[in-house]
Amino acid sequence: MEMTKRLPTRLSGEEAALLLDVLFSQQYALELIRSELADIENGDKEVDEHRYRQLLRLYDRLLTEEEEG
Repeated sequence: MEMTKRLPTRLSGEEAALLLDVLFSQQYALELIRSELADIENGDKEVDEHRYRQLLRLYDRLLTEEEEG
């Protein structure tokens, strides 16, 4: 299955804040990061080392906050 890269949708600041609020309130943010990391680690997506490390740090932070909350 070929994965195509789509251009990101341009959101206003208010729309972006709303989307982030929904992602966090529904606890989807952690799952999205987990899925992105799995795709990278399985070779389904290619990213540079800097982005991969950023995603790992974000995942760790979200996981820690979920466990504390």
